[in-house]
Amino acid sequence: MIRLVVPTPAPWAVLCAVLLLAGPAAARDKLEIKDWWGACDNVRACTAYGFSSDDVDGVALRVRRDAGRNAPPLFDLVLGPEQGRGVAGALDLFIDGKAVARTDAPEGGNEDFRTWAVADGAALSAAIARGAGLELRAGKKAVATVSLSGASAVLRWIDDRQKRVGGVTALVAKGAAPAAAVPAPPPAPVIRAARAVSQKGLTDKLPALVRKRIAGLDCTSDNPALEAPESSRLGPGLVLWVIPCWVGAYQTASALVLADEAGGHARLADLGDGEGGGPRAADERAMATNANYDADQQKLYSYAKGRGVADCGITETRVWTGKAFVLADRSELSVCRGLPEEFWVETYRSR
Repeated sequence: MIRLVVPTPAPWAVLCAVLLLAGPAAARDKLEIKDWWGACDNVRACTAYGFSSDDVDGVALRVRRDAGRNAPPLFDLVLGPEQGRGVAGALDLFIDGKAVARTDAPEGGNEDFRTWAVADGAALSAAIARGAGLELRAGKKAVATVSLSGASAVLRWIDDRQKRVGGVTALVAKGAAPAAAVPAPPPAPVIRAARAVSQKGLTDKLPALVRKRIAGLDCTSDNPALEAPESSRLGPGLVLWVIPCWVGAYQTASALVLADEAGGHARLADLGDGEGGGPRAADERAMATNANYDADQQKLYSYAKGRGVADCGITETRVWTGKAFVLADRSELSVCRGLPEEFWVETYRSR
């Protein structure tokens, strides 16, 4: 399985007072066991994927569940254009040779990835925990297979993350506790963007002082494939510079620097743990992949592909609050199995 390895003070005084912190760490909550992968977000909504054991891409069983005590688990099959070619109706699901569930008709265009919702998710979840392999059939024709190796462990992990272990609502780790025993999920954090300011008078010509600040980051290459630096005003006397540093086959990494209007008092932005998911050095915390800043919305976007076909990777959105770039949204998929971005999993959200 391929994996992803991201009085009004002077302007300079305003800059020095800004604390570029990413806020509380938005830790990853993910698990991969054998042919199954699961992830939960910061409000305990969880998703799991089961894949083929023979590295066939574009085939998956998806399990989604919100954190509410009465939220039902949603099961669907995902098939790419090759696996789903010619399949127009419902699918029958067999586990270890025994019919256990049936899907509804597919959703999605014939040439794109399509999904088949499972009509009886409860029966399927019970069978998954005891089974070894899932076969999808259209009539008598075998369409695809999904391994169940790791399924029970990942679904049990989701039960634990959602505080359902030992209760009647658990997927696998069932018990006698009523649904009312499941605690309410934590609320998503509220993030408010700073007021947008005029961008009039800005130039994209990199000031010498900013160039000097990034001298140790290897961002001064004359590579013609690199785009020009871009500047955006965050507030009075505070400018964000997005400076492309290196370019790969399908993405570019940029350094983010804050400075005053003349480029003075330049300092690296701090994006926290960012795309990589772990502690990073200060220089690395100022880097973003395929970065784009929207000055009207005060949002910084980054998008890191795990490989060129974009079937795995991370997208993040940060909001400029006037004091920090705060993580507002993250979607990711850290296993590369042929699923397009629409099937990546939201692992952090805000309001």
